[in-house]
Amino acid sequence: MRRLALALLLCLCPAIAEAADGAQFQALGYSPDSHYFAFEQFGIQDGSGFPYVDVFIIDTEKNEWVKGSPIRELLKQETARLGAARKKALSRAAPLLKARGITEPAELLAALPATQLFAGREKVSFDRFYNSMAGGAAEKPSDNNARTELTLTATDVPMPESCKGFAGQVRGFTLTVNRVQPPTPAVIHSDASLPDSRGCPEGYDIAAVYGPMGFSKTRRLVALIAVYARGFEGMNRRYIAVPFADP
Repeated sequence: MRRLALALLLCLCPAIAEAADGAQFQALGYSPDSHYFAFEQFGIQDGSGFPYVDVFIIDTEKNEWVKGSPIRELLKQETARLGAARKKALSRAAPLLKARGITEPAELLAALPATQLFAGREKVSFDRFYNSMAGGAAEKPSDNNARTELTLTATDVPMPESCKGFAGQVRGFTLTVNRVQPPTPAVIHSDASLPDSRGCPEGYDIAAVYGPMGFSKTRRLVALIAVYARGFEGMNRRYIAVPFADP
């Protein structure tokens, strides 16, 4: 009986370890002047099994949500499909997306999905434009193609009141952008404290970097930062957006 119980436990452990809520993301696009950027995060809620979708519309100049955002949809049925939740959320978000002129596609410049095996998920390097001569990113940066590095560093911050009694180590982060040639490092985000909307995060990494397609007057890029916080069955993953000027 002991051997049978141990065998059952060993069979169950991998499923438990993989059951936490890892949200996915999708860019919805920019306004023509790149003043506004929208994206969605979606997944199956940890514990309940309910599908959810959150639509965020960001003012890239003020670095804040626009009024009425985020739009959140949660279907409180285990049999509900994620596609149905996305349809409802995007339908509710449509008037706000239209009002902010979110009509232009976003270009994916860098991405580190959580399932990809990659060492050093706190740093990414990317070129701003496709290099047609190299068939992608060139080995060496050129003067007319701004090669950029983003580096994320987790930092200690005061424990938020809402996290008092939390057993883990709550962290903030600093994000630095550096144009490789010539080197021009600059801090674009640094947490002195944590907003209530972020919960009680224990870690971060860089999930993706987006930019407007073609040429735009303001040329604002957006880094999506993955936020890891303890959930019902493991570490849940959500996203926050950090806009910054094209170097």
